[in-house]
Amino acid sequence: MSVNLNLLLINIGNTRTQVGTFRDDKIHNPESICHSAPQRELEQLLAQSYAEVSDKSNVMVLLSSVNSRAKQEVTQVLRGIEAQPIVVLEEDLPVPVGRQLDPETIIGTDRLLNASAAFAHLKQTCVVVDAGTAITVDYVDGAGTFHGGAIGPGAKTMLQSMHQHAEQLPEVSFQKPDEPIGHNTSQAMLSAVFYGIRGMVRELTEQYALHAGAYPVVVATGGDADVLFKDYELVEHIVPELTLLGMVEAVKAQMKKDD
Repeated sequence: MSVNLNLLLINIGNTRTQVGTFRDDKIHNPESICHSAPQRELEQLLAQSYAEVSDKSNVMVLLSSVNSRAKQEVTQVLRGIEAQPIVVLEEDLPVPVGRQLDPETIIGTDRLLNASAAFAHLKQTCVVVDAGTAITVDYVDGAGTFHGGAIGPGAKTMLQSMHQHAEQLPEVSFQKPDEPIGHNTSQAMLSAVFYGIRGMVRELTEQYALHAGAYPVVVATGGDADVLFKDYELVEHIVPELTLLGMVEAVKAQMKKDD
């Protein structure tokens, strides 16, 4: 029997929290807020988002986090607005994805959710790139098993590190460089970061393809995905709400199991 789900979805990353709702079988109003933002802005965003589903049936608050301090702050706000029930991914609800990892490996819930969502929609071998504070390039095989992948510094992290550790390198905001050859210091830094990340993703994808014996579909998400990969032929799909879609898949998988 089909159940009309009404979900508040909260994805807490390293530096930002993404919030959206799921109703009428689709994601609505995904929005991100920096952890450094005033708490009243977080309170307002969560209250407005919860109001979209609070008066409906089958309401659930889904929470995924890779930042324990931010998770605590978000949970306090949710309790203050009486948003419930709160279900934490991988604590209260498993992510429905197979795993081939070393024993005792601690893996970010967001990586598992991204893999689950990507495979649920593609049904084939894929590479999932999450471009945020860190950049992850993960491999999911044709059976939907998550194998892990590679983790590196994200674009903003690279730029901040250069500025902090090299006296003559300026503070630079991340954007696409004007051209590959940087004719000034800022543009040279941007070129290295932009094309360096693209090169890393391409090389890893090619290595994964050799392992798989076939070229995988590449899916990207994360705050910098659009800047990095828009109009880049390697990346076939850019899905900003991929992690949120993974949360929905987790609920649907559990409901199917319970039936």
